[in-house]
Amino acid sequence: MKFSSYNLNSDLIEALKELGYVDLTPIQEAVIAKAIKGKSLICKSETGSGKTHAFLVPIFNRINNSLDKIQALIVSPTVELASQTYSFALDIANILGIKIKLLSSSIDKNSSLNDFNFKNEQPKIVIGTPGRIHDILLKNNLTDITKIDTIVLDECDMLLDNAYINQISDLLNIIHPKQRLVFTATMKDHLIADTYKFIEAEEIIDIDTHKVNHNVKHHLVNLKHGDIIDSLCSFLEIEKPFYTMVFASMKTQVDKVYRELNARGIRSALLNGDMESRDRKITMKRIRQGEFNLIICSDIASRGIDLDNVTCVISLDLPSDLDYYYHRAGRTGRNNNKGDSYIFYNDDKMELVQKLIKKNKNIDFDYYVLRNSSLKKVETITGKKKQEKNEVLEAKIKKEIAKVRSKKVKPGYKKKVKEAIKKAKEDHKKQIIKTNIRNKKKENASKGGYGTY
Repeated sequence: MKFSSYNLNSDLIEALKELGYVDLTPIQEAVIAKAIKGKSLICKSETGSGKTHAFLVPIFNRINNSLDKIQALIVSPTVELASQTYSFALDIANILGIKIKLLSSSIDKNSSLNDFNFKNEQPKIVIGTPGRIHDILLKNNLTDITKIDTIVLDECDMLLDNAYINQISDLLNIIHPKQRLVFTATMKDHLIADTYKFIEAEEIIDIDTHKVNHNVKHHLVNLKHGDIIDSLCSFLEIEKPFYTMVFASMKTQVDKVYRELNARGIRSALLNGDMESRDRKITMKRIRQGEFNLIICSDIASRGIDLDNVTCVISLDLPSDLDYYYHRAGRTGRNNNKGDSYIFYNDDKMELVQKLIKKNKNIDFDYYVLRNSSLKKVETITGKKKQEKNEVLEAKIKKEIAKVRSKKVKPGYKKKVKEAIKKAKEDHKKQIIKTNIRNKKKENASKGGYGTY
């Protein structure tokens, strides 16, 4: 279906077309028709499915540019995600002549305060992080926020955890928006039920979040307890991926990998949650300008950050919440491009890896061993060869067991069965050796030589 199929403002349709947005993704198709009618929704869809425009399009369609007030508020959990959403929205706003505003720690606070002075034209859409929105819009009586029509909570599972829940509650209690739109990729079902009541939603839209993105191949790499930095360097040298994001769960690990790689002359960018907002903004700008093709990051960069043409994602470990792995893997294979996601692990993490495999039976993982600067594909997660079924041996075992079997179980029966199985295996092994010797003699004879046995 196309955007032009909906009863949208014609200028908005033309703006979307000019920006290259013509066909809808499944989440957009499911959400937009209901959102433009003002329904409050909880929307769940996989990473990279087009959720941002699923809420931006209905919001822009309802904006009345003649009203000098904030009409929509979009709340994002991170500076990067807020900035990215603002960038998408600004593309549309510039064409339509609609004023929007970004509120985050990446923007000077005094400048932000000045924008909401009653004497100035008010932005129609505000996008920001909870802390900065709280500081600018709630603590300062600069503008009337009680008349905001729509509020969007993006990546809501992060916004409703202990870090932000009080600020989100304050916003909803003061604003009382007519429409509340909640978006998430991985929220658990019981949390969706709680959120449904909390935001007074009218409907839940769940687009199969377990649907496999067949553009992404998933690989498990056993490091055999090799040093993580050495292993990463070997992998990069062997595979030579074009554009790579490397993830680790712990900030200390992220920082260590970044320092070690740069010390070895491997140029990379760093993204973690403790960076100053100015530094993160500068780094993201340099990344988008193509200065780096290797990014070392914590899970903050896995949530909603849309970087073009990421070909490879490497997880140096698995997050304790395995759903975060899919946020990581979702950084590649976007926009119908192909991508690879590699998970590094050691034997002591086998239980967690097997849990990931068991949880996602619809994903075909393949297995590798990285050792001695060599990446070798193996058949199983342990690296051991699969035992092929030997029908000849099984037949011999059955035959030997039949010789000692009797209708009445007698003392020593189990011992006799064990000895029968042992005899069958020994006879089978002798037969294989005799066959190999015979084949070797035939091979030598055909070459004019003499047997060696």
